[in-house]
Amino acid sequence: MKLVTTITRKLAFLLALCVLAPAAIAESYTDGKPASPQPDASALKPGLSVKYFFDYFGHIDQVSGLTAGVVGEPIANIAHRTVDGNVMTADRPMGVGVHIRGFIKLDKAGTYVFRIESNDGIRAHIGGVHIWTDPEIHGNRWSRPLEYTVTEPGWYDLSFDYYQRKGTSALQLAWTPPEASEEVIVPPEAFAHL
Repeated sequence: MKLVTTITRKLAFLLALCVLAPAAIAESYTDGKPASPQPDASALKPGLSVKYFFDYFGHIDQVSGLTAGVVGEPIANIAHRTVDGNVMTADRPMGVGVHIRGFIKLDKAGTYVFRIESNDGIRAHIGGVHIWTDPEIHGNRWSRPLEYTVTEPGWYDLSFDYYQRKGTSALQLAWTPPEASEEVIVPPEAFAHL
C-alpha cells in the first residue's frame, strides 16, 4: 500500500509539472534574418504601420488573409491595453482586426527574450520567423518566453496580425535584450516603418 501511495504522489507531481510548466518553457528561434537590404535611414518613419479590418472575428486565420482594410495612424510601439477604450488608433473598441507592419531594431548580437500579451487572437513574425500564435478568443494572457537569437544585428521585419472581439483588449510586446536582466515593454525607438 505504501508503494502505491508513493507512486501515486510521484505521478501527481509529474502531472502537475506537465500542466504548469509549459508557460515557463522557452521556445527558441535561430533562423531569423535581418531585412535585406537594410532600410535606408532617411526613408524610415517612427512607429509601426497599421491596417484595420472591422468584424467580430473568432480566429486569427480570419484576419491574416485579409487585404482591403482601412489604414490607420501609426502606433509608436506595441503597448496596448484597455478596459473599454478604442483598439490602438482605430475608432472603435470592439470588432477590430489589425495588421501591424514595420521593422524592429535588434542592434546587439545575442539572445533576445520576447513575450507577447494578447486579448484576443495574435500571430507574430520577426525576421521572417513565426514566433507565436494564440489564435482564439481569450482574456489577457502572456506567451511563454520566446528566445530569439540574433547573429547579425540590424533592422528585422516585423509582422503582427491581431484581433479584438469584445470587452477588454490587450496587445503588448516585451523583451529582455542580450545582457539585460529586466523585462520591459519594447520602447518606441526600436520600431520603424516605411
